[in-house]
Parts: sequence; C-alpha cells; structure tokens
Amino acid sequence: MDKVKQLEQLARLLDNSFRIPGTSFQMGLDSLIGLIPGIGDTTGGILSTYIIWQAARMGVPRVVLLRMGVNVILDALLGAIPFFGDIFDIAFKANRKNIQLLSNYYQSPQAAVQRDTVSIALIAASIIVAVGLVAWLTIKLLAWLIHAIG
Repeated sequence: MDKVKQLEQLARLLDNSFRIPGTSFQMGLDSLIGLIPGIGDTTGGILSTYIIWQAARMGVPRVVLLRMGVNVILDALLGAIPFFGDIFDIAFKANRKNIQLLSNYYQSPQAAVQRDTVSIALIAASIIVAVGLVAWLTIKLLAWLIHAIG
C-alpha cells in the first residue's frame, strides 16, 4: 500500500496543492499547467495517466482502469475549452477521483468492480444516445435545408 500513498501524494500535488487566495478553493499543478495554451491540458493528461499506469501495474482490474481513464479523458477534453475548461479543471479533480476509485477497489474489490461496471455501461449508453441524437438532428437539419432550397 506504500504505492497507493505515493499516488495519493501525486494526486494531491496535481489537484489540491494550492489554495486560491481569498477563496476556499484549491487547485494543483494540473490546473496551473492547464493554463498553458496548446500543451497544458495534454501535459496534465499525461501526468494523470501515470496514476492509471501504476494502478495497472498493481493489478487493478480493467473496468476500474477504464473508469479512471474516463475521468482523465473528461478532464483533458473539457479542460481544453478556454476559460470554462480552467474552471472545470479546478472543480473536477480527476486525479483525486482516481485515487478514490483505487481506494474503493482495495477496500471492497467486488463492490468496486460492480459499481465501475455500471458506471461504464451508463457512460457508454449516454455516448450512444448523444451520438444518435446528433445524427438525428443532423439529418433533420439537412432535410430542412434541402426543403428550404428546393
């Protein structure tokens, strides 16, 4: 479990190492690095992936690793949006969430795997519905444009 403690320290450094003056909000190196246009969020994502890599080396099941990966991808993608992404990055704290997933797995492996399996299924279903909705709206828009032109 020494490795988990080291990963907790890394997550704290990345997500909660500084208090924003005049507020109760904390941010870390990930948020600061994310302010660098172009490379900041990519660099933060790479640092966050280290926690997942170490969890994989520790034998954590794939479904838990996948759930951790979703957190990092969400953090990197939404964090890349100017201004909104910086605020999101301060609030979301993907690394702390991933350490919690890791801790949950070690406290109750079967329950964690079941919970993460349900989470991944819901995320996949949400993506399928969103893509279907975008496709449907695109078809409706094209049909309306063709009708308007013709």
